[in-house]
Amino acid sequence: MAILKKNIWLIFYILTLTATLLFLTTLYFKWQNTYLKYQTSQENIVELMANATQSLFDTQERLMDILGVTIREDAHYLYEPQNIEKHANALLQNPDILAFGVTTPEGDFIYGSSDSNTTRIPNLKNRPESHNSFMDALSQNGMVFGRTYFTPELQKWAMPIRKTIRDEQGHPLFMMTTLFKLSSTFDRLINSVRHRQNLIVSIIRDSDFYQQYNSLGQTEYNLTYQTPFPKTLMDRMYESIFDIYQLTPKELKSDEPLVSFSYEDNHGVRFLTTVKYNKTYKLWIVVHTYFDTILKDFLQTVALYFSVFIISGGLFFFLFHLIASAEEKRRNDLLYQATYDQLTTLPNRSYLHQNIFNWTYKNAPSFSLFYIDMDHFKNINDSFGHQFGDYVLVEIAKRLKEMLPRGADVIRYGGDEFVMMTHLCERQELLCFARQLIDALSRPYDVQELHFNIGASIGIALYPDHGQSLDMLLRASDIALYESKKVKNSAHIFANAMQEGFLKNVQIEQELRKAIAHNELFMVYQPQMDVEGLVYGVEALIRWNSPSLGLVPPNHFIPLAEASGLMPKIGRFIIETVCHEIHTLHQRLQHPFQVSINISVRQFMDPEFLEHLLKIIEKTEIHRLSITLEVTENLFIEDVHALLPLLKQIKAMGIQISMDDFGTGYSSLSMLRKLPIDELKIDKSFVDEIFEDDAAQKMVQNIIAIGKNFGMHIIAEGVETKEQKELLSAFGCDRFQGYYFAKPLSTEDLLKFFQENSFTCKA
Repeated sequence: MAILKKNIWLIFYILTLTATLLFLTTLYFKWQNTYLKYQTSQENIVELMANATQSLFDTQERLMDILGVTIREDAHYLYEPQNIEKHANALLQNPDILAFGVTTPEGDFIYGSSDSNTTRIPNLKNRPESHNSFMDALSQNGMVFGRTYFTPELQKWAMPIRKTIRDEQGHPLFMMTTLFKLSSTFDRLINSVRHRQNLIVSIIRDSDFYQQYNSLGQTEYNLTYQTPFPKTLMDRMYESIFDIYQLTPKELKSDEPLVSFSYEDNHGVRFLTTVKYNKTYKLWIVVHTYFDTILKDFLQTVALYFSVFIISGGLFFFLFHLIASAEEKRRNDLLYQATYDQLTTLPNRSYLHQNIFNWTYKNAPSFSLFYIDMDHFKNINDSFGHQFGDYVLVEIAKRLKEMLPRGADVIRYGGDEFVMMTHLCERQELLCFARQLIDALSRPYDVQELHFNIGASIGIALYPDHGQSLDMLLRASDIALYESKKVKNSAHIFANAMQEGFLKNVQIEQELRKAIAHNELFMVYQPQMDVEGLVYGVEALIRWNSPSLGLVPPNHFIPLAEASGLMPKIGRFIIETVCHEIHTLHQRLQHPFQVSINISVRQFMDPEFLEHLLKIIEKTEIHRLSITLEVTENLFIEDVHALLPLLKQIKAMGIQISMDDFGTGYSSLSMLRKLPIDELKIDKSFVDEIFEDDAAQKMVQNIIAIGKNFGMHIIAEGVETKEQKELLSAFGCDRFQGYYFAKPLSTEDLLKFFQENSFTCKA
């Protein structure tokens, strides 16, 4: 189904193929029906002709028998021929009869209705056209058909029937001959048949294959009736009959079956033919239909069906075209949304990863990758909000597109980072172009009458010198960018020497993986005091003492743990260790105190985070009210809507929440009002400069005022002097943490510290 959804035309092709097969099947059955219709009609006509012929000739034979007896009983028939005419007068009243005659057994006419002078009528025995039938009639008792021939006396084509009258000893006395009108006897039967114009009806004598009657013979009498039906065609018909019915000519004559078949004549004309034999009068009744007639009838139906099929197919094609166009537009829109940045309309990171093969194919020419990062851009978001930052990003994208060399690509890689890929490769032209980019991006940005001045730092990597894959090139350019960031507004091309810092980070990451497995990580705790100098609680801090690297500061390995995906595992270690150690201290001191645990972004994104936390709390039997989770302000900025339900759930369980590093990010007051925060933590950077920088002092006062307005407790970290503590107290700060009170302590040292200090009374 997935394939069908992806390609609507596949469904169309399947339906079209199915419809075509059904159409062809319908045509096949229609052809069979058409063929059967003609065959059935033809067989009915043959049966009709056979029955009508049999009936007609049986009647004529009885009439001739009666007439013969009457003439024989008249003793004067040989000497008074006019008496014969008197007897034959009723017969001659039949409009289908041309003439009637009586001859001697030698063929001389005794009486002829066509001429009173019988001497002028040719002898039948001596006449070629009548000789064979005359001799047959003379030798047989039944009625005999004579050949259809032209009678000069009547100037008409006629079909004779003959009957010999014998004495009691069986000797022939005379022979009667009746001439039928060829054009009327059978034509009336043919004219009553539907679709007669498509038929060729023949009655053929079995003895000599001369045709007694042919429905098309009126145009060429001589050719039709003076030439026998070709024996080769009869043999071919016999073969076709045998192939279909396995009947021999002898069986056809004895059983008189009705058979239908197709065959070709000597001129290659194809017919549908039906044949029946009349053994009484030794006649073949044959009906032909031109195959082209059947085909034409079929094709007329096909034309109608084909028109309907094409029109229906066209409508379906139009419908699928509309669906496919809509689907293509939807796919293109989705693809555009997935691969283009909605704000700047530049291609995004996904586009870069999907289309890098256009640059890094086999034997691809060299190219350069510029990793561009804006300097001081974060200050715009922090000070004026993301709306202003978005205006600036749009202007940055516009300037980058204006600077884009021919054949180059520019991508918004994320945030205020951009990637540009060009065909520039020479060191001097790379640095010159980078300088032009920096100059263009460093020009002031005007947004709603405000002027912003920011810079850009650029790291450059070359393909294939610095990597043959996108990841390698990005890593190399990122390392070069790190060098540029040291001095700001500059550009550097990657060099191997720059990789030392990167390799150092790789080494730290590798050792960190070992540290987790070898229990090299441990926890220390820094006390938190209230305004009276009483112990309120502690903040749990992780430390790492590596056998190979020594004591690694948290600000070195925590970012690496976040980037490498190790933070959730380390976070679980922190929660488990802190809960066990604090529970032990609670029992030894017989006094509960608060413990703050730092929670990283990755931990909060872990779907099993809360379940694990509650499981450890329950296992260690530590009271939930004794736990505070510290979350950095930037975490809320990332995705407050996704985190808010989780924070409310944590708050409902009695666990307190502290916002760490408040004031270093950008938090709107409306967002702060929605968050279930118990405590705001003033960042150390503000405390350090509280006496030297008026802005820092005002920021501290504002943070305290904001927290108090929302009913939150305020704690300041990094308090190192008495003066800092007193000024913060004067501003209304509730709690303090820093070297002025105590450095981070091990559990044993912390126990001693607690034993030497008094605890605050928790409400």
